[in-house]
Amino acid sequence: MNRKAQGATEYLIILAVVIIVALIVVGVMGGIPGIGGGARARGTTSYWLTSDIAIPSVAVSAAKDKINATVSNNLRNSISDVVVIIGGATLHCGQTSLSAGQVTSCYGSLNCVNPGDAFSYDVAVTYTDTATKAGYTFTGEGQKLEGKCAT
Repeated sequence: MNRKAQGATEYLIILAVVIIVALIVVGVMGGIPGIGGGARARGTTSYWLTSDIAIPSVAVSAAKDKINATVSNNLRNSISDVVVIIGGATLHCGQTSLSAGQVTSCYGSLNCVNPGDAFSYDVAVTYTDTATKAGYTFTGEGQKLEGKCAT
């Protein structure tokens, strides 16, 4: 009789450990709202810092319906005719030609309802590679630009 009780207890303990591990994995992957969402935001931020056409910083003002973004050329060649579209809004950039590693500031109008609200915008950057004269559109491979609305 004791062996059956010990086997059942061991089974329940193993099952509990498996359930706890599964919940941790689901939480980290963002499957439960409010738990693990920070991991996804950190992942997209990291992506946009290191992508070919990087957006290292972005600020969306809820009070003024304005967006300010910094755009960087992480390609080895210079690019020209740069057009940045975030969330459907075409941004005006200080420079439309960027050498490798160069950064420019871009701004435009974009609606963000309340301060503290999360946003998630599609990005499209069109440019011409000055070495090959070929035109490209960079969309971030489906990664959205995410953050929170400022005041």
